[in-house]
Amino acid sequence: MIAFFITPLVFLISYIYFNNEIFNKTNYFISSTGYLALIYLTLALFIPLLKIRNVVINARSIGLASFYFSLLHFLIYIIDNNDLSILLDDLILRNYILSGYIALLLFIPMYLTSFNFIKEKIPNWKKIHKIIYAIYLITLLHIYFIIKADYLYLFIFIMLFLTIVIFKVFLNKKI
Repeated sequence: MIAFFITPLVFLISYIYFNNEIFNKTNYFISSTGYLALIYLTLALFIPLLKIRNVVINARSIGLASFYFSLLHFLIYIIDNNDLSILLDDLILRNYILSGYIALLLFIPMYLTSFNFIKEKIPNWKKIHKIIYAIYLITLLHIYFIIKADYLYLFIFIMLFLTIVIFKVFLNKKI
């Protein structure tokens, strides 16, 4: 599981460090970790459709990596804006920050119920994991609020999400 998080992180950090054409390395790191979180979230939704049940690739590991990238995305944003008044102003005045906070807060119960010892204590943990769809939609909203011009990536992720939902609803009859 750790390889799903560490490997792209090492590549990302080395790319940022050695690429002198990146003007604002911190902002690049923030946006890249956000996109990595969304890519992994998409994979976590897609993998169960493939009916792969091996140990190497499973939706749980990918979902945990998505949470870790989301958390890193948030922590780097906090470090970059280390003034509490700026953080509060962002929360109140910027829709993309508010939607990002909401998505991360919704992610926490999913993360906590991803571990077997907690699943044993909460028999309805699968219902909690249904909020992945709300997290995905709020994340898309987060991206929509950030984008100023090029909506291609947003459109691609919307189409991927709709495709996954359609397959889950009509082919598997479960969501």
